[in-house]
Formats: sequence, C-alpha cells, structure tokens
Amino acid sequence: MLIDTAVVYTDSAIAKQAETLAFQLKLPLAQPGQLHELLLRCTPDGLELLKPDDPHLSGPVRVDFTAGAAAFRRKQQGKELLLRAVGCKIGRPLAVAVIDATGGLGRDSFLLAAAGCTVQIFERQPILAALLADGLERARQCRETAQIAERIQLFVGDAVSALHKMQERGQHAAVIYLDPMFPERRKSALVKKEAQMLQLLASAEAADEAQLLAAALAVGKRVVVKRPVKATCIAGPAPSHAVIGKTVRFDVYLHTTSNLKKANAE
Repeated sequence: MLIDTAVVYTDSAIAKQAETLAFQLKLPLAQPGQLHELLLRCTPDGLELLKPDDPHLSGPVRVDFTAGAAAFRRKQQGKELLLRAVGCKIGRPLAVAVIDATGGLGRDSFLLAAAGCTVQIFERQPILAALLADGLERARQCRETAQIAERIQLFVGDAVSALHKMQERGQHAAVIYLDPMFPERRKSALVKKEAQMLQLLASAEAADEAQLLAAALAVGKRVVVKRPVKATCIAGPAPSHAVIGKTVRFDVYLHTTSNLKKANAE
C-alpha cells in the first residue's frame, strides 16, 4: 500500500529544488488546504520527513551525520559491537569493503565508513533514499565528515536483485550487512518517532528476511545480520557465531571458498 506523501518547501528560494525532487520521486507538491499522511519537507538546512497533525510525534525525521547520535557513535568506535562483527580493524583505512543491503537512515553504514570501511548502501524505498542522499551530501560538505562520506556509495534499488546479479556474474562480496528490523526495539522518544514514520514507508517495500539472507549468503564471504538480542535467527542456515550486546546482537555467517561455490551452484 502506497503512503499518501507530498513534497513541501519552506523557502521560495528552494521551490525549484522541491519541484525537481517531487518529479523524481513521482510525488505531488503539497497544496494549501490539502492533507497528506506524510510530508517530505525541503528546507535550507536539508530534507526532512514529518507526519503532520500527529500530537505523538515531536518533530521531523532527518539524516544528519555531522551532529548528535551519529557524531557520538563515530567517537565511540572502539566500543561498537558492529565493528567487531564485520571484522573491521580500527585504524586501517579501507580495510573492509561492506555492502549494506538495508540502508535505512544509514547510521550503521556511516559508522563503518568512519572506521575505515568502504560501504555500498542499497535502499529500495525512494523517500528513505532521498533522505539518505541528502544527509550524505551535507556530510560531504562538512570538513569533519567529508572523507567519511566519500567512502560511501548509495544505490537506489532492490538489494536482492543486485545480489542475484552478482551471483550470476560469479562475483563475491567481502562483507554483506543486513538490518531487516526497524528501531522499535529501542525505547527513546526519537526512535519511536522514527519507527512510526519509517515503518509506514517500509511496509510496502520491505524485502522478505529469509529471501534477503539467502541472496546475501550466495555471494557474501561474511554476512552480518542485526537482530534484537532475544529474537530468533532468520530462517535458513545457523550463524557461525554471534556478537551479543545488551539489546541487540549480530549474527555472523562465515563462508569458505568451497561453500561459496556450492551456494552459487544451487
């Protein structure tokens, strides 16, 4: 089911930018008096998503890698379980190439890039991809984050299809990262706000978890799956091991060359 979403702008100086975005996303421009479930708002400070007239939501969702939680996580790299799970070696630039097949708002990808990984992000939901592209562009313009953002490539499209094409060409990936869940697992007000809006968008776009894992296992030498700490594993082969935290865990699937050849032959 498509969510009723329109593009709106806050400054006449960016009206053309808003019109171009609406055309690219095949969304209407919001008109006075019209009601929409979600608004994608163009502002001089970037793109943001909001759910108007909802008293339970305190503000818009935006992607900002230059401040707030993203900046804090960059400074706490050594404590991040995700880096251990992907096999990232702190202080070795470009040491690990990662495909993030479930981009979302890109926070985990940006953390990986900050640790020296090169990251290819796939996001199939066009509005989420637009938010992510906007955040990456602003990160490239910030001196503190520019080099990190340059390690990230964003692809708008279905990761499963892309992984199948890799399999057909006999290509392998060093690390594939999957986070098929949304942030309702955490209890902060910010995450609740994001979860409500992102789940509205993702409901019609989400890939089947088992299908996504199978596609990743067919080409990935290491596949890392983020799960709530008490959740069952995704249907399929058992993980090789897990890196476990207080609220989340990372299931790690390791493949030898022979296993990859067997998966590609199936």
